[in-house]
Amino acid sequence: MKSLLADISTIGIHVDDDDYTILRKKFLVYQGLAMGVGGLIWGSLLLAFNYPGPALIPYAYTFITIINFYFFDKFYHFGIARNIQAAISLCLPFFLQWLIGGFMVSGGVMMWAILALISSVAYQRRRSYVIIFIGFTLLMLISVFFDNYFIENFNLEIPEYVSRIFLMVNLLSISIFVFLLMVYFSNLNFSNMEEIKQSYAKLINAEKLAALGQVSAGIAHEINTPLGAIKSSAEESLISFEECIPKLGQILSVFSPEEKDSFVGFLSKIKPRQEFLSTKEEREKKKILKANLEGSGIPNSRFLAERMVQVGIYEVMPEMRSLSKHEKFEELMTLAYNLLIQQKNNQTIKLAVDKASRIVLALKHYLHKKSSDEPEPIDVVENIETVLTIYHNKLKQGIKVVKNFEEVPQVMAHPDELTQVWTNLLINAIQAMDYKGVLTLSTKLQDDFVSVGIKDNGTGIPFEIQEKIFDPFFTTKSSGEGSGLGLDIIQRIINQHGGQISFESEENVGTTFFVHLPVNQQ
Repeated sequence: MKSLLADISTIGIHVDDDDYTILRKKFLVYQGLAMGVGGLIWGSLLLAFNYPGPALIPYAYTFITIINFYFFDKFYHFGIARNIQAAISLCLPFFLQWLIGGFMVSGGVMMWAILALISSVAYQRRRSYVIIFIGFTLLMLISVFFDNYFIENFNLEIPEYVSRIFLMVNLLSISIFVFLLMVYFSNLNFSNMEEIKQSYAKLINAEKLAALGQVSAGIAHEINTPLGAIKSSAEESLISFEECIPKLGQILSVFSPEEKDSFVGFLSKIKPRQEFLSTKEEREKKKILKANLEGSGIPNSRFLAERMVQVGIYEVMPEMRSLSKHEKFEELMTLAYNLLIQQKNNQTIKLAVDKASRIVLALKHYLHKKSSDEPEPIDVVENIETVLTIYHNKLKQGIKVVKNFEEVPQVMAHPDELTQVWTNLLINAIQAMDYKGVLTLSTKLQDDFVSVGIKDNGTGIPFEIQEKIFDPFFTTKSSGEGSGLGLDIIQRIINQHGGQISFESEENVGTTFFVHLPVNQQ
């Protein structure tokens, strides 16, 4: 049975047909087969009640349908097949009604033509189904005004109970076929809507990945930088550790207990420095420390100054002066350097790991899509910060980011969709400023909405195109730089969240986009 249905659904289908043509062809076949079954039912009823002459008409419908679909499947002449089917579906029910003796006697068999009229909309062109409607109207008028004529001249003296059976069969059969056709259409529409939703979701994801692709090299650089710092710090710590371990015992063995305590006190006072010096600042501090060492009478001051500044010692400490008279002082300071550099490298590794973790976490949040379709409480500021982290490499090249974030309540939303909103608006702002300018971000509570502002001081949007910027596929960017779907997608997302989006723009001054998200949206 499944094989037969599969074969029926492919009648007249050509490999070059598009989805819309295939749909129209399938509907033609389903309607024709439905009325063909009706023809068999009607022919059998007429034979059962001993009316063989009129039975030829419904049987003829079924026969012509089979022949029509056979040639349709063989030669793929869709236009011929649908016109033949429309003609017999429209005319034969009326002919049968007239031949039997009018509307009441036949049980209203012309109602089968209504099924043909409704179905024609699905597989005919507009002009054709308008012609079918006109033909149906003319046949209906003939039936109404000449019904008495058919009763008088073609009355087969069919008993009233048989006419009632005919009426019941007509109503029941047509109702079933209309119901099945509507179910088919409903399922088809549902399927199409699901496909549209999936395509729209893929489109959003494609826009997000396309935007991410523009900064992929920057993200790789942002991650590679802390990894490089970790590698160099670990290597330097390993060398320092290997140097200090064998010398630790022999150097300290020549010092008195008081000198050892002074050395340990010296090391314990040195705390990791949080600031990172520029080359100029580091050179200046080395110069000052060298002079102080020389003033304290400490030999080899240049070498010691370079080492001490590297581990965060910028002045001559009292412990250094008390130990400087010892003959092993220089070796002791080298030992101190090897111990303290490991502390500094550990701090560098920690900071580098934190930075890499922030980037990876932001990337995870950026690409994450929950399996549930339910919205969840979202911190808007945190959501925006995720995008800023991802695009840090683009922003740091020449854009100053000003954050005016007020404390605002969470909103119910889909985090991945909001991320897409901020991504598109930020990219547009960056490109409008040609990657150099001031980007101002703000959040505030306005009535029952969280209001987000994204302002750039770029070229602005020309007044004549401002009404078009939310239109699908409208873009002012050159070919290959934009699909023209970004703002359309943003508007759809905001609308789905019960929010609003607007903008203010002035040429050569800049543009500000405002996104308003309801606080209590469920």
